[in-house]
This record gives sequence, structure tokens and C-alpha cells, in this order.
Amino acid sequence: MEPIRRRRLYEEIAEQLERLIISGEFPAGSQLPSERDLMQQLKVGRPAVREALFALQKMGMVSLSNGERAMVIAPTASTVVNELSGAVRYFLSTPSGVRSLQDARAFLEIGLARYAAVHASAEDLQHMKDRLEENERLVENRELFPDSDVAFHLTIARIANNPIFTTLNTAFAGWLRAQRSISAKAEGSQRAACKAHRAIFDAIARRDPDAAERAMREHLEAVTDYYWQGEALR
Repeated sequence: MEPIRRRRLYEEIAEQLERLIISGEFPAGSQLPSERDLMQQLKVGRPAVREALFALQKMGMVSLSNGERAMVIAPTASTVVNELSGAVRYFLSTPSGVRSLQDARAFLEIGLARYAAVHASAEDLQHMKDRLEENERLVENRELFPDSDVAFHLTIARIANNPIFTTLNTAFAGWLRAQRSISAKAEGSQRAACKAHRAIFDAIARRDPDAAERAMREHLEAVTDYYWQGEALR
């Protein structure tokens, strides 16, 4: 049996302030009471108040500046996703963790491809085509190709017009950067990626969600296979 961990004082303070922010008593753009006022109202010391404010800052709920009262801010998708970075680094330290992230990325991007086939506008398709053509021009360039690969996938994520999807897409590109670089070293992998991107684009352009889903799944499965082949040779 593990001993029951008592909550720290600053955590209780942070939770109270978080509830007040969420309830609208302190809306985005407003300032929290000063440290001295919080100390008096809550009957606590300055260290606990400061730790609570730092915790809220880490959560993306307030901004702190020297000599200024804490300012309430609206959390962004980037803030939420960045909170996952520590856990992601742990996942990337084990093969099973890497596979979990690969599966999560595939789940997201397959869904986005299917959505794009139904909802992409003419402007969206033009952006995709531009990124695809850039991708194809750089197919023999091992230094620049990876960025054009990321850009192509990002245009698909943006079609959903959801900041969480675009932020997650960008985050996965960063988290799995090692996968992309190792996969790219395999003979013919960049040409295979270009061919897959063309298949994904064509399916989306002709409004075929089943084909778009299938093309994206096959593409990401191939990328994953290239990665594990490369890992086996290291």
C-alpha cells in the first residue's frame, strides 16, 4: 500500500483561482488580485501564492510579469498540446511508446484525409496542389524534402479549420521528426512518399473519402515500416 499523498497548499489555491477563472469571475484580459490581496483573502503565505500563480502560468491560464498582477489569458491549443511534451518524451524512449505515437498520428491523419475529401474547398485543393508540386520538385533533396512533406500534411489538417487538429498535426511532426529522418534514409522512400501524396491528393480532389482514407493509411503504414527497417540497421 502506498501512503495517501496530501495535496499541497499551492495546488488548492491554484484550483480555487482556476474555478474563478472558468466561471467568468476573472475573464480573459482581466487581472487577478495582487499577491498581497490573495495572501490576505486566503490566509496563506506569499510562497504558496506564487507557486499557485506559476502553476496557472504553466497551464496557460495566466501570464506573469515582474511587478504586475497576474493577467488572465485564454489558453490556446498550443498551450494544451505543449503540456503533453514531457509525457511524449517518455513515450519516445521506448519502442512501444513510439508505436503508440505512430498509431495516434495515423488515427488523426486518416480522419483528416477523409474529412478533407468531403469538405475541401477549391482554395483548399489549390493549396494542397501547390504543396504537392513543391514536394515533388524536392523529391531528390534529402535536406529540404522533409519540410515539404510536413507542409503537405499540414494543408490537409487545416481544412478542418480546427486549431487543435492543426496544432496536433504540427506537434506530431516535431515529436516524430526522428522517424521521418530515419525513414527518409531508406532507398526510394522519398519517391514512395511523393507517390503516396499524389494518391491522397487525387482521392481528396475527386471527393472520394474511402479512397482518401485508404491512401493515407497505406502511406503512413509505409512510413512506419521504413522507420522500423531503419531502426533495425542502426
